[in-house]
Amino acid sequence: MTESCIYELNIDAGFKRLIPPLSAEELQQLEQDIIRDGCREPILVWNNTILDGHNRYEICTRRQIQFKIQSTYFDNREEAVAWICANQLGRRNITEETRKYLIGKRYEMEKILGAHNAAGTHQHTKKEVRTKMLPEPPFGVTAGRTRERLSEEYNISHVTILNYEKYSQALDLLSIVVPELVPKILSGEIKISHENTVELSRVPYQEIKSLSQIISDDASEFVRNLHKVLSKKHGSTEKPHFSVPAGSVKEMPAYDPDAEISSLALTIPSWVSSINRTCSASNLRGATYKARNKLEKQLLELKESIEYMLTAIREEI
Repeated sequence: MTESCIYELNIDAGFKRLIPPLSAEELQQLEQDIIRDGCREPILVWNNTILDGHNRYEICTRRQIQFKIQSTYFDNREEAVAWICANQLGRRNITEETRKYLIGKRYEMEKILGAHNAAGTHQHTKKEVRTKMLPEPPFGVTAGRTRERLSEEYNISHVTILNYEKYSQALDLLSIVVPELVPKILSGEIKISHENTVELSRVPYQEIKSLSQIISDDASEFVRNLHKVLSKKHGSTEKPHFSVPAGSVKEMPAYDPDAEISSLALTIPSWVSSINRTCSASNLRGATYKARNKLEKQLLELKESIEYMLTAIREEI
């Protein structure tokens, strides 16, 4: 802790996005409290960058009110982001959308940290690891352990953790194209389902930009236009407004809910055959480290995808 002063601190947009914004009333109340009592809580920083206390910093610098800072130490950005997420998740007044985003973001960061730790790639041992040429960590295994730990902490399933990660990644992509949209989704001002948020992040850039022009005007109008864009992306479910002459075109087959699953089931035996053939025919010991390592990474990713699918299947039974 340092003495009170007016410090010049850095603001990281990615860190700030993890902090749920205050309402206008809450912000006004905080400013009145600081004017009356001073800034009683220190602003938490890492490498002179704010981790917690963005609103207090803005008010104090604008009003020329002295404040204290408290420095904390992390080895890398992933640790800092994971800490912010965990800290914000401890607060009671966050929306459900923010909760999903923070859990997904924390999982994304902590599985990276888990992989680093499994390989011993802590900043103090990087030279030794590079010298010994240790293999890359079993990423799928460490990710699974991280998912298990967080699912217990937040009392949600492993599949939900993965879904929240996709949600947070979608919002991060949208924040690049339409930064003004993400706070409105996280605050609940604009109601978009989890699935539609992910789908929106996959829509072409220009279409998202055209949608963004009506965000500030009317939230309900934005949602209506969003549904039109997503319907166009997937193909309209409405009947066509024109007639088709009898016998001129073959009728489209009815939607089959089993089609995707059946298609996947048909391809898996070829994977199994290829793996078994490679295992019996190849000389793994004689293969290069690079080739073995690449195969191991792909197999572990496949294993994680299989575990994800199996969990999803079991939850639907």
